[in-house]
Parts: sequence; C-alpha cells; structure tokens
Amino acid sequence: MGRETQVSALRAVPLFAACSRRELATVAKASRIDFVDAGQELIREGAPSTDCYVVLAGSATARRSGRKIARFAPGDIIGELGMLLDQPRSATVIADTPLDVLSLDRSQLQGLIDEVPGFGWKLLQGVAGRLTANRGAV
Repeated sequence: MGRETQVSALRAVPLFAACSRRELATVAKASRIDFVDAGQELIREGAPSTDCYVVLAGSATARRSGRKIARFAPGDIIGELGMLLDQPRSATVIADTPLDVLSLDRSQLQGLIDEVPGFGWKLLQGVAGRLTANRGAV
C-alpha cells in the first residue's frame, strides 16, 4: 500500500481533519501497516493502550464485557482516546473480516507533536470535534 493511499485514509479520519497533506504524510511515514486475520483480536479490554489504529480495509467489532458496542469500517479510528489518555482499553476489538490497519504508537505520536509545529493543536481540535459531535459544543 502506497504512502498516498495512507494519506488518503488519514484524511478521512476526523481526528486528523485539521491536518495539512504534509502533516498527514508525516503521520503516515511514522506509522506502520498491520494485517489482522478474521477472528483475531486487535485490542483486548483492560490491556495497556499503546497504539491507535486507522482501518484501511475490512471491518471489526468492539465488545465491552461481551456486549457489542461498536463496529468499525474503513476510515474509522480505533483506540485513540485510550492511547492519548494512557488508560487501559475499554473494550475488546475483533476483526470480523481480514483487516488492514494503519498503526501509530504513543511514542511516535508524541514525537510528531514535538517535531511538527502546530500538529499538537490540530490533533487537539480533532479530539474536541469528535467529543462535541456526540454531545454538542458548549
């Protein structure tokens, strides 16, 4: 999968909505692509949150205490709040189909925030946008 495909996938993620193409290319360069087989866990409830994932292809289901709480498809991001807050995973996510994800770990994200002027602010805007989309801005 080429860098341009990765940048396009990141552009569709609300967390990165305020980022420029150049910033998205930097995020893509710092990340890796992981392949997950159908039926395999991507993350486990209660585990440390060290990575977040952008779904490039396939689908996955999140379950909390065994109950289905969300479904993920291409363009969705998984695990970003737990990673940013350094909190244990709040759910288990299992691949429904073969799953291709763009993975970014906390240390890579911290490095990007330190190295790319304005990136941290744009990331904060993306998080705020996601939170207010469900609750409304105050």
